[in-house]
Amino acid sequence: MPPTVLFDRDKVLLGGDATTLFLHGQLRRRPVRGLAVLAAAPLLLPAAAVPSLRPLGARALTRLAVGGRGEPDVDAVADAYREALARKPEAAVADAIACVRAHRAAGDVVVVATGCEELLARGFLQAIGLADVEVVGSAGSLPPRRAMGRTKVQMLTERGHPPPWRAAYSDSVSDLPLFAGTPRPVLVNAGEDDARHVERVLGRRPETVSWR
Repeated sequence: MPPTVLFDRDKVLLGGDATTLFLHGQLRRRPVRGLAVLAAAPLLLPAAAVPSLRPLGARALTRLAVGGRGEPDVDAVADAYREALARKPEAAVADAIACVRAHRAAGDVVVVATGCEELLARGFLQAIGLADVEVVGSAGSLPPRRAMGRTKVQMLTERGHPPPWRAAYSDSVSDLPLFAGTPRPVLVNAGEDDARHVERVLGRRPETVSWR
């Protein structure tokens, strides 16, 4: 089996806020869907405030924003991201995308492991030409399941990608459980304090990269 390389999505492959970028694109495509999102805001906002419910809230928001098209949700999400990226291309981090392509060219299996709701993550990857990259993300089902910390490792293992991994790229020390499962932890656009924290926990210093 080829070695697996992990990439976080937010602040690694995607700069800025993923949900905001999606909504900007989708509401430009279909402004009328904004009424449905606004009407549901009193229900969606409390879900967003509770970490364990965030995947469910994100999935409900996505369904409301793309509903009624008769097309697969992932295609509608991808179209929304394309619309947004046409106006804000820097939100797709070119250095990260190039790194994904280089790993795949070297024969590695790339998996995007993200706390983002999985449908939103898959739509973004489709929009940037990486639709065939596997995603392990938060599940907006009942019960919802948030891909964070040790739970992210569990979900990767369940999907056939257990540690050790060849490398793991993340912007956040919340992914220390991923860094612990690789000889090559890579902190993306992080500060010196985060690098020292990872070093204290793991006993070795992570690589650091600055990507744009």
